[in-house]
Amino acid sequence: MLDHGLDPETRDHFHAAGARDWSAALVPLGTARVIVENESHLEVRRRSNIAHEMGHHLLEHPFDSVILGEDHKEQFDPALEKQAAFISGELLVPDEGARKAAYAGWDNAKVARTFNVSEQFAQMRMYGARVIAARAAKKYSRT
Repeated sequence: MLDHGLDPETRDHFHAAGARDWSAALVPLGTARVIVENESHLEVRRRSNIAHEMGHHLLEHPFDSVILGEDHKEQFDPALEKQAAFISGELLVPDEGARKAAYAGWDNAKVARTFNVSEQFAQMRMYGARVIAARAAKKYSRT
């Protein structure tokens, strides 16, 4: 980004003092779109952040939906954020993979290792799949 006008002081802020305040952003750069991500986060967090921003890109969300509040912090459209979160989940732990893992009885740790996501992300993605697997097990265990 330094080649595109980001001065070293700003870069240092985002990589040091302000590193906890942001994760990633989809940024228009001419006719292109660039994902800027916080390299200080763990790899699983970075993958989640990038997948979330890819969700915004794939869904062609407009850039005018981000506003700054009175406290100068970004405020986002909750509906667009929910859509991007759904897409990021599908990119990292696809529904079919989650269902297979649920039927196999995988715990969150195994799902996280297999899909290279955090255990929290694995838990979020596995909830629905585990409900489906449990209901099927109950239904088909009757004789």
